[in-house]
Amino acid sequence: MTDFHHNIFYYYRGPQQAKQGLYNQQLENNTTKALVNTLKHCSPIVALKFLEWLKITAIGKVYFELQKPTIGTEKICRAPQRLLLGLIDKPGKKMDSICAELEGPINGDSLPDAWLYGENFVVLIESKVGTAPLELDQMRCHFRKLEKDASQPPKCQVQTWVDVHQFFVMLVSELKDKNKWLVEQFIQYLEWNGMTEFTGFEEGMFEFFIHDEKDADTKRWIRDTIRLFAEKILYGKKGLQAFDESFYKSYHVGNYGSKDDHFWVAFGPEKLRKVCHQTIAFYDYGLDVFVNVELSPVIKRLRAKLRDEKQKFRAIISELPEPFKIQVEERKQKQPRFYDYYVIATLDGGVHKDYHLGPYGLKEPQSSGFDYLERLLEQIQFPSLSVKKNIHRKEVFELSKGNGNELVDKVVRIMKAFHPLVEFING
Repeated sequence: MTDFHHNIFYYYRGPQQAKQGLYNQQLENNTTKALVNTLKHCSPIVALKFLEWLKITAIGKVYFELQKPTIGTEKICRAPQRLLLGLIDKPGKKMDSICAELEGPINGDSLPDAWLYGENFVVLIESKVGTAPLELDQMRCHFRKLEKDASQPPKCQVQTWVDVHQFFVMLVSELKDKNKWLVEQFIQYLEWNGMTEFTGFEEGMFEFFIHDEKDADTKRWIRDTIRLFAEKILYGKKGLQAFDESFYKSYHVGNYGSKDDHFWVAFGPEKLRKVCHQTIAFYDYGLDVFVNVELSPVIKRLRAKLRDEKQKFRAIISELPEPFKIQVEERKQKQPRFYDYYVIATLDGGVHKDYHLGPYGLKEPQSSGFDYLERLLEQIQFPSLSVKKNIHRKEVFELSKGNGNELVDKVVRIMKAFHPLVEFING
C-alpha cells in the first residue's frame, strides 16, 4: 500500500484506539461512513448499481444521511420501496431469522447508522463489525420507522461485509478514473480490516518483516489475513474439515511478539498442544507448511512409535509426495514456557525429488538418513521435529492472483499429503 493510499485508508478508519470496545465502535461507524462516502462521491451509477444489487429500482437522485433518527415522515411515506438492511461480519442462525422476528414490542427509539433514499425508495442501514450481532429490539425500532403509512410491509435483508466486498470487486472492473480509484480504496479498506474472505497475500505483508519498527496497522492486517486464510483452509468445500472433521475441528492464530520473525496458524483439535498437528508459518521469504512435533507429550509418543513401529514411520515419510525437508532442533528452556531453538540437522525428502539426496536423504526406507534421524530424536533431551514444505514468496504472489483460491488449494493439498504422518504419531 502506497503512502497516498495509506492516508485514504487512515481517513476512513480513524486513529487506533487503546480500548478494544471503543475501537470496535469506531470501526463500525467508520465502516458505514466509508461505504456511504464511496457511494456519495462516486458518479451516481455506483450508488444505482449498489441499490440494484439490493433489488431496488431507483428513480432520480440518491441522497445519504449518517446517524440520524429519521429523514422525515414525508420522505419515508412517499417511497413505495422500503428496505431495512443489516450488515454484519458473518452469517449465523440468529441472523438468518431476525428478519422474521421484526413484529413485536419495542423499547424506546433507535439511531440508524445510515440512510439511503430517493424519490421512490428508502434504505435504512444498521451495521455491525466483528462478533457484534444485530440486536432484535434495535432492528424492530428501525422497522417501525419504515412502516409508517406503508401499503405493504417494508422488506428486510441481512448481508455480510464479505458480500459487500464481493459486490464491489465485481463492479470495479466496469469503472474508470475517479470511480475506479474510490471503489478500490473501499475494497482495500475492507481487506485491511479483515472484513472479507481471503483474497491472497500482498507485497506489503512481506515487507513488514524488514522494518525495525513494526506498524500496528500492518500487523493487524496480516493477522486478519492469516485468520481468513485459515478459515478457507479449514472450512472450504474441499478443506481440512471436509477431509477429516474428527481431527481438524479448529484453528489457532498465534500472537506476534516483539522478537518474533513470523506469524503462524495451527490446525487440529481444540487442545492443539497435546497432539501432533499441522501449522502454517508466514515469513519474509514465503510460507512454511509443516507437521510439528515439539512438546514433551508428543515427543514421547513419537519416540514410542519409533521403537514399536519404526518401519511404518519410514514408509510414511518415504511416500510423502511433495518435496520437503525434515528439520531436527534442540530446545533450550529460557524461562517457563519459553525456549530457544537450535537447528541440529536438516534432511531432504519427497518422492518427486529427482536428484541425489546424499547420505541423509529420506527417499528410501533403507536410507542411512533414517538411522541418523531416529538416533537424534532419542539422544537430544528436548528435541523438536518438523516435516516442512516451503512455498516461496514469488509463488505465493502468483497463486494469490484472483481470489487466492489457488494458494488455498495448494496448501490444503500439502496438508492432506502430510496427514498420514499426523495420524501415525497420534494413533
